[in-house]
Formats: sequence, C-alpha cells, structure tokens
Amino acid sequence: MGAPLVDGETACPEASRSVKVACVGPDTPAARAGIKAGDCILYANHRPVRDILDLYEASFEPELHLGIDRRGETILLSLRRRHGEDLGLEILPGRPLVCSNKCIFCFVDQMPPGLRKGLYVKDEDYRLSFLHGNYLTLTNIDAGTEERIVDMHLSPLYISVHATDPEARAGLLGREGAEPVLDILDRLGSAGIKFHTQIVLVPGHNDCTVLEHTLDDLCSRREYILSVSVVPVGLTAHRDRLPALEAVTSDLARDALCSIERAHKKMRQLSGRGMVYAGDELLLLAGRPIPEEPYYDDYPQIDNGVGLVRTLLESSRRLRVPRNLGSKHLVLVTGVLAAPYVENVAATVARRGVRVDTVVVVNRLFGPSVTVSGLLCGKDMLDGVSGIGDADLIVLPPGIVNPDGLTLDGLSIGEMTAAIGIPVIVADYDFKETLKRISHACRAE
Repeated sequence: MGAPLVDGETACPEASRSVKVACVGPDTPAARAGIKAGDCILYANHRPVRDILDLYEASFEPELHLGIDRRGETILLSLRRRHGEDLGLEILPGRPLVCSNKCIFCFVDQMPPGLRKGLYVKDEDYRLSFLHGNYLTLTNIDAGTEERIVDMHLSPLYISVHATDPEARAGLLGREGAEPVLDILDRLGSAGIKFHTQIVLVPGHNDCTVLEHTLDDLCSRREYILSVSVVPVGLTAHRDRLPALEAVTSDLARDALCSIERAHKKMRQLSGRGMVYAGDELLLLAGRPIPEEPYYDDYPQIDNGVGLVRTLLESSRRLRVPRNLGSKHLVLVTGVLAAPYVENVAATVARRGVRVDTVVVVNRLFGPSVTVSGLLCGKDMLDGVSGIGDADLIVLPPGIVNPDGLTLDGLSIGEMTAAIGIPVIVADYDFKETLKRISHACRAE
C-alpha cells in the first residue's frame, strides 16, 4: 500500500465512506485475495474504512476480512500476508482537508497558471502530515480530530509553527482567533504525539526577538519536539495584489543563524542532539560553509531542504565511477543555489576521465529570486540544455518530478528526452546512487 493521499477523488459513488483501489500488484496478498482495480473497500475486519488511515491501521494485522463494493455488489474477501509483506494495494488519491488560513507568504498564491492541477491545492491535512511529512498549522483540527490522532497514535506530525507568539503567528497566517499553537502541541505532546516543526523566516514578522522566543519555546518542549528547521521565505515574481514582503537578506540570514546556532548548541549539550537546524538556503544566503555531517544528526528534515548539500558532498567522496562511463559526455543540470557544489562534484567525476558539463538554469517560471533546484520547471530546464550538442545523457536535479514522473509544468521525462533528442534521467540526492542510474542509462542506449 503506497499511493499518496493528495488532491483528487477517492470515495466510490456507491459509498460515502470508503477507499478506492487504483491498482493491485501482481503476486501480492491483495492479488491472491481477488481484489481488483476499481474496488471500493468499505470495511476491514468489521471496522468501517473511512479513509486510507483506517486501511493503514488494519494492514498491520496478518489477516484482513474486507467488505468490498464492486460495481454496486457487496462481496467479502479475505486477505492473508506474511510478516512484513506489503499488501500490494495502491489507493486512489483522496481529497485532502484544505487550509483556511490566508498566509501572507503562501507559495500557492504566488504560482503562475498552467502548472499541475494538484499544485494549487492548499492542503491542511493531518493524514498527509503523518503519511508523507506534509506540514500543517493545526488551525483546523477539532476535538474529534485530536482524539483520532491520539487513538491512532499518528506520530510524528509535521507542524508549521512560524511563531509561538499568538499575535505574530496570527499576522503570518492571516487569521485571528486561532487557538495558540503551543496549547495544541502541549495537549497532543502529553498524549504521546511527537513533532517535527518548521519556521519560515519572514523579515519584519518573525525574525529577531520573535525568532528567539519561538526557538526557546520549542526547545523547552524537547520531550516531544523532535526537530526545528528555519528556512527563508520564498518569494516569486507572481505577487500581484499580495502583501508586500521583503526577501531574507544576507545580513538577516547571518543574524538568524546566530539565534539558531545558540539554540542548536544548547540542545546538543542538554540532549546530545542539535534539534534546531538551519536550512541549506539560509546558510548559503549568509555565506556560511555547510556544516559537517554530525551537525544534522539523522537528517530529520532533509526533505525540507535541511542537509541536502551535505548529503551531496558526503556521497561524492571516494567515488567509484563505473567503467562504462569512460567515453561518455554527461550534463548535470542544477539551479543557481546549488551550482557551486554540483560543479565540484562534476569536477570530481571529470578527474576519473569522464567528460562532464554543468548547466546552471535560472528560474524563469517563478523568477530569478527562486534559486533552489527543486523548483525548476521542465521548460526552463529544456531551454537551459538546448544546443548542448553531443551529450550522451542529461541528468536533472533530484526532486523535480512528482510520483507520476511529471515536472511542475507537467512534462514527463520521456517528453523531455524526445524534445532534445538526448536521454534524460533524474538524479538521486545520494550521488553514488546517481552514478548507478547514469551507468544503467548508458548501458541501455
């Protein structure tokens, strides 16, 4: 079972509460039980299946008795699996709980038209937070939701705190009257729920003393706050009729890092873990070197851009370049922010006898102030490599396609390959894994 719960339709027309099967893996417990794509799962072991969480909870049992709606007919199927064996089910994406905040820095409000439909959905869904690490603000949960989170032990959750001062947070979220976030964290934390938290740094709103107080408040709750990341606000070129905001400057980034480093050092002394981490983008804005690997502990917020550069640097040490790449011409595509580090890696590979070029792509979709590689669109990357010549392989940055293999503007890797006439692959965050992908792609030519 592994399909994400994102925007779309899940419920069967025959049932108001169910999950719908997208596909069934061959030779899996689900296939052996006779489950088919299109089936709606109504019950699991006599308990209603309201959404994917109910099925997820039931899936830990070795035997499942399922009530299935198949084209209007209710049938009963039994499913047995060995310990650790995946059920073999993919569930159609579900319609998420949506955000009612009006955050002054919301990235969705800053996106141009014409991108993938799902990118315009403002989710605020505790299920997505538990299953996939999506951040939520906790402004739309009620007593029933809290009870379900505790009863199902949906932990850890990923929380956008931004500021613990109620007035500052209200200004950032664009709403009044929300329950103080610390009250909710304390209540859930006392019930055994743990959290990864983030602070999006917005100049004039949650910097300076507000940032310091927020870090103090979160660090004082280290028994259930697992990590805190601080990342700079992202501002695109599409902010018409939105509140006027300033970008994080180098000076502000350095000031923020002083607060972060104090908190990090304090937490390491108290608990042996840093707990508070600066996002890569904040470090690079400040002109600071990327910390060594011990700084990041077990990389709890790597998907939030905290430690990606260090991972790249570590994975490029002592590289073994496959022999079949000796005569190849590779092109590594990167955004502006990571360019110096990708160029470093390219030089390392080139010293092993491989011809490697780096193409740095400026983000024209969101504007040049957006410099992270993960927000490059397919068209900008295609334009960046046009005229590249005799390359054998184009290697795109990691994280630039969704689970369906589509870029932000909906291009597939196959379409990009056809457009430039050169094979295209997507890199992994671990460069050793990237080299394996490159080697495999070159053998397949």
